[in-house]
Order: sequence, then structure tokens, then C-alpha cells
Amino acid sequence: MEIGQVIGSTTLRGYRFVIKKGAEEHVKRDEFVLVYEAVTDNKIIGIIKDIIISNELLPDEFGRDLRLGDILLTEGEYPVPTVKILGHEGNSGLELPRYGIKPGSNVYLADDELLKWILRQEKNSSACIGSLSTRENVPVKLSVNDLISRHCAILAMTGSGKSYTVGVLIEELLKKKGSIIVFDPHGEYREINLDGSQTKVYSIKGDYKIKIETSSLRTGDFINLVPDLTDAQKDLLDAVTTISRKFYKRYDLNIIKDIMGLIYDAKNGKEILAESISEKEIKDLSKKVVLTTIGSTMRKIERLNRLGIFELTGTPIEDIVKGNQLTVMDLSDADERLSETIIATISRQIFDARKSYVKDGEGKFDIPTFLIIEEAHNFAPRTSEDRKILSKSILRKIAREGRKFGVGLCIVSQRPSKLDSDVLSQCNTQIILKIVNPSDQEYIRQSVESVTEDIVRDLPSLSRGEAIIAGAATNLPVTVKIRKRITQIGGEDINIVAEWSRKHQD
Repeated sequence: MEIGQVIGSTTLRGYRFVIKKGAEEHVKRDEFVLVYEAVTDNKIIGIIKDIIISNELLPDEFGRDLRLGDILLTEGEYPVPTVKILGHEGNSGLELPRYGIKPGSNVYLADDELLKWILRQEKNSSACIGSLSTRENVPVKLSVNDLISRHCAILAMTGSGKSYTVGVLIEELLKKKGSIIVFDPHGEYREINLDGSQTKVYSIKGDYKIKIETSSLRTGDFINLVPDLTDAQKDLLDAVTTISRKFYKRYDLNIIKDIMGLIYDAKNGKEILAESISEKEIKDLSKKVVLTTIGSTMRKIERLNRLGIFELTGTPIEDIVKGNQLTVMDLSDADERLSETIIATISRQIFDARKSYVKDGEGKFDIPTFLIIEEAHNFAPRTSEDRKILSKSILRKIAREGRKFGVGLCIVSQRPSKLDSDVLSQCNTQIILKIVNPSDQEYIRQSVESVTEDIVRDLPSLSRGEAIIAGAATNLPVTVKIRKRITQIGGEDINIVAEWSRKHQD
């Protein structure tokens, strides 16, 4: 369908055109158009990025102080769309033109079939995330292999449909019999149950409780979990965990307390009854600490023990990572420090198990896995002045090396400017919904290679449920209307007025 003619000067990056009478309804932002290259006659695909409406009879400088009232001034008015050139069909996708476009060339609306061809993906390894915002009949599919192995980021301001989009992505990956683990600080994904797949929910309360193997914790983990430890208590705990690792293949908090009890007895001159542990090491350690340090450290460890999370054996990694399964780590009842520890230890276990399987052929951990980190700016922050964030180092490592071992990472955040730049820059596919904060926009532009200036400009004008997708998993940046969810939606806004009215009626 012909919709206009090219006017003015053209470049290999873009052009302008005037609209043919009767074609106005087809000319809108993010619509795809085509013209023919001057020499080769190749179809040059472009996208409308702006529309300028000017009036020769009323230039800007004359119109500032005029009050037009009911006057309708149409004579001399004409809209001029600005087109960004995407390229022409080549053997490996779209290629930029080499010969340019003649002024006066006809501009056509790109048909649905052409757009489907440009956005094509392998049927068996693609995920349908939605449709083009300007064409409901043109589905947008993402390459699952690129999405997972090269990581992705879902970024948006609050209320723009971020968690909804994550739910759609989870549905699509479950259709591929994928293994997905979501670290969920708000309990938004508990109700996702797709027919033909399994959903397993762990939390720090209830029947399916998250269990962490105590021997997998490092001294830094303990310091993070028990922030009120003094320097002397940290040194004692470090020494006790070293002894525990030396004499036990696995140990729990009770064993740590028992060793501290032996040190306490030795300090008091009592006989030590230790079958598995070196009596000399206990006595040597007892000479370096005071009784109050031992007693207060034992009380703090008992406080940690009462959580019922840190045990001799943790939740089997084989139960967490399974094909055709969504595993939700519901952290809604956990504080920030405990959440960091859970994310760090489980992610570390998964990464190490996959690395051993792929690199050394050890173990049976043969399932590639996709980790989704909600509120990622809390767990991989850009800066952390007051303390070290334990989960940050392993998430950085997965972002850098996970591709080699089949561990994919999806970071989800409403504050991109607070995200660690190393983690964000390694996410090669971006699904970005509405963002109006200038610092967030600028940080995305600086940190993500595939996000261009015109994409950043469009972010504030996106509607709810509309996203710009760019990067490795798609053939070109597109504005997408996210499809409807199949599964139950969690985390929706509360209808405040309805709740007030109901309460009043009660």
C-alpha cells in the first residue's frame, strides 16, 4: 500500500516523507514502511520514529502570542514523518543500504508477511512474547537459546507490567520444558501453574521450607546473617568453621555450637570430651578468647539456628533444578540479609554443579537452568557503601561465565540506575517497559550496547504492557504489546477505594 513520497535530502540512516491523501490512519509512530533503493531496487525497511506537523502560513515565531479561538487553520498544514532506516533483506538478516534513496520515491506500508519474515525465529526454539504494537497480526518471538545463554534484563518503573511480563516469559519457557528458578521477594509467582508442567514453591515458612546446607556457608555469609558480631566474635566463628570443615564432611549450627561449648569448657579448665576433634586445637583456641566472647557468640548462633533454615543437609539441588519445572523461592517472609544469603548459596551451588558437569564430567547435573532475580538492584547493586552484598559476586560470575555452563540469568528491576553495571552490561537481551526517570534512562543507555538514543527517547511514552525489546534474542529492536497471560496473575495493585468502601459497609 502506497502511503507517501520521500521529500528533502535523504541519508543512508533515514529520510522524511509527506503522506498521501487518505493514508493518514496508517502513518503512526513505530509503524514499518519501505522504499526502494536507488541503484539496486532493494526493499529498504524503515520505522517511523517521529511525525512533525508544520504550517507554512503560521510559522512558530508568528504563532506564539496568537489566540486562535474557534478558528480552524488547515490550509498549508502537512505532517512530515521521520523514518529511521533498518536495512534491506540480506542473507543474514537486515543489511544497511549502500546506494541511498532518491527524493520523490514512493513510500509503502510494509506488509505483515514481510515483517513476519524479518522477525522470524526457529519454531521449536522460540518464545512468543507478544505482537508488534502497531500490528496485532505480527507475533514477536524471541530466540530462547540467545535469551538464556546470553542473559536478559527486564526493566521498568513500578506499575508498568514488569512482573506480568516475567510471568509471560516463564509460561513460554515452561512450554519448552525448561528449568526455571525465580527468587521472588514479594511472593508474586506462587500461583503460576501451567498445564503439563510442575511448579514447586519453597519459602522460609510452611511445608516446603528452604533449607541451606550450613557447611556451604562461608565466614562472610555468617557475618552478613549476624550483623551484630564483634571483631572478636567474627574471629572465633571463623576459627570454629575452619575446625568444622577440617573434621566433618558436613556440619550444622548445632555442631558449631558444640565446638564452642568445648572451647568454653577448656577455658574453664574442664575435661574435654571430643571424639572427632583435636583436643589440642580446642585448647589452643581457648587461650585466644575470653568467656564472654564465647558465650555471646553461642547465643547469636542459636538465634540463627531458630530460623530452621540452616541444616546438616540443604534442599537437594536436584529438587530445585528439574526439567519442565518452575521453582519459586518465595522470599517474602525473609529480610534482606537472609534473602541475599539464600540467593548467593543456591546460585553458587547451581553454578558450581553445572561447571563440574560441563567442564569435568562430574555429577549428574545435566539440565541447563535459568535464574530469574526479582528486585535485582537489591542483590546486585551498583554501590553498597555500608556493607558487602554477598549475592553480588556470584551474580557477576554467572553473568560473565554462565553462558559456558548453561546457567542463564534474568535480572528484573524497577531501578536500573542502581544495578551493577557489570551485570547489566552482560545481559544481551533487554525487555524495557515504561521508564520516566532520567537517571534510569541515561544509565541504561550507557550500560547497554544495543539500547540506542531513539530507544531511550521512546521509553516515557510506552503504554502499560508495552515494551521495547532489543538485543541478541530478536532480529531488530521492536516495540511490542506483551501478550495476555495464561496463568494466574500475582502482585496486582490493590483497589484502595473498593477496599475502603467494603470496610465502611462492614
